[in-house]
Order: sequence, then structure tokens, then C-alpha cells
Amino acid sequence: NISVIDDPSVYTGPSNSSVVVLLYRYGLGFIFLFGFTGNLASMATFMQTTLRATSTAFLFFILAISDTLFLLVSIFDFVEVGLTQGPILLTSYDNLCRFRWFLKGLTQFCSAWILVFVTIDRWLRTCFPFKANKWCTHRNVIIVTICIIIIGTSLHSHMLSAEFFGKFLPGIATAACGPIHYWIP
Repeated sequence: NISVIDDPSVYTGPSNSSVVVLLYRYGLGFIFLFGFTGNLASMATFMQTTLRATSTAFLFFILAISDTLFLLVSIFDFVEVGLTQGPILLTSYDNLCRFRWFLKGLTQFCSAWILVFVTIDRWLRTCFPFKANKWCTHRNVIIVTICIIIIGTSLHSHMLSAEFFGKFLPGIATAACGPIHYWIP
């Protein structure tokens, strides 16, 4: 496999512009600082006994977990583009790349759909207040969350395939991972 580089100091591929590096370094650093802080505060808030009783708070708790997972997966981009400005973990880059993009896609999908179900939950509680206790339950939230995860996994599982998705230009913010191109000489 000619795409694996064992020594990152030997890497001589294209590099990111200084604007991209600064955006990744300081922009993502800012997002991590406030994102992790906000998500931890949300988790602490929505785990209180008074709020834990409602399905909406449970959905917000699951949303905070999904967003925190997305931030954790994005740390790789921060280190690779913002700090080291070159490829890292090159011996397992292809697998890590595929798994990272799979998790990013899955968590984004889950977060978006959880917000949709928060809206539906609030709408049901507003329009049908007497039936809300029957429809808006923790059990239904768990069922919906499992369905979202199953659908999201099936939609993003192609990213785990080595045939369709892998290393393109490691360390480059705009093209680090992408579809594998087959060039015929």
C-alpha cells in the first residue's frame, strides 16, 4: 500500500493555508472550550431529579451526549490540522479516517433528529396536554433514540468500507478523507 507513510517528518504533500490552520487552531479551540463546557452543564442540568421526569429533558440529555461525542471525534481534526499541521497516526490512518467520518456523520444525524423529536415532544405537550403523559414517556424516547441510531448507522455504514472511503490527502483540512480515487496510468 503506497498510501501509508510511516514517518510524518518525511511527509511532503500539500499543506494548508495559514488561514485554515488559524481557523482550526483557534476556532476549534474556542468551540471545544465552550462546547464541552456547555454540554457538561446540559448533562448536569437535565440529570436533576425534577427535570429527569420529563421526556423533553431526557431528549436534551441524549442530545448533549451526541454533541459531546461529535466534539470528541473532532479533536483529531484539531490536532492534525490546527496543531501538528501534518498527518498523524499514519500506520492506521485509513481505518481511523473511515471510523472518524462514520462517527461524525452518525452523531450529526442523531443530533439533528433528536432536535426534531424535541420539537415533536413539545408540540404534543402543547396541543394534547391530557395525552402527553401517555405519549411522551421515557420508554418512547428510548425507542425513538434506538431507531435514530439504527437508521443513522445504516445510512453512514458505507463510510466504514475500505472500498468506498479512505485516505485522500492526510493532514489537509479540505481533503484529508474522502472517496478513494483509482487512477489508471
